[in-house]
Amino acid sequence: MNELSTKQQRFADEYLKSLNITQSAINAGYSKTSAHVAGSRLLKNDKVKNYIDSQKKELMEKGVLDAQEVLYLLSKTATGEETETKEIVVKRGEYVENPVTKRLNVIYNEHIELVEVPVKASDRNKARDLLGKYHSIWTENHNLSVGEVTFVDDID
Repeated sequence: MNELSTKQQRFADEYLKSLNITQSAINAGYSKTSAHVAGSRLLKNDKVKNYIDSQKKELMEKGVLDAQEVLYLLSKTATGEETETKEIVVKRGEYVENPVTKRLNVIYNEHIELVEVPVKASDRNKARDLLGKYHSIWTENHNLSVGEVTFVDDID
């Protein structure tokens, strides 16, 4: 029998997503009390191991950026064109009259908004550094070849 059981298949798929043995076993339907042991045993099973390896290889072929894509993203980051999404808390206040005291009270309403912001300066500098290293603009190893050294004693 070459095929995985349904539970083994679910475990392997969950493990590929999270790389967490215990949680993958629980999500696959194994008991919480023995999930870690069951997951460890499954990872040692040749059929499960081969399935996970083949899926990893397939994911790597599909999902990994090639060199041109990485250089493009680094260039966009280095020039500040790349943005990231940040959550900000927006607080708005309004004055409402208290019916009992007739005084104005400030009532705040808060909500979260998603905002696109440029990447940090440190991220841009890191991208520039990586691009510089890729293009060999600066090198860490300075090899100087100096010919024969001659000392001149012409001080009178």
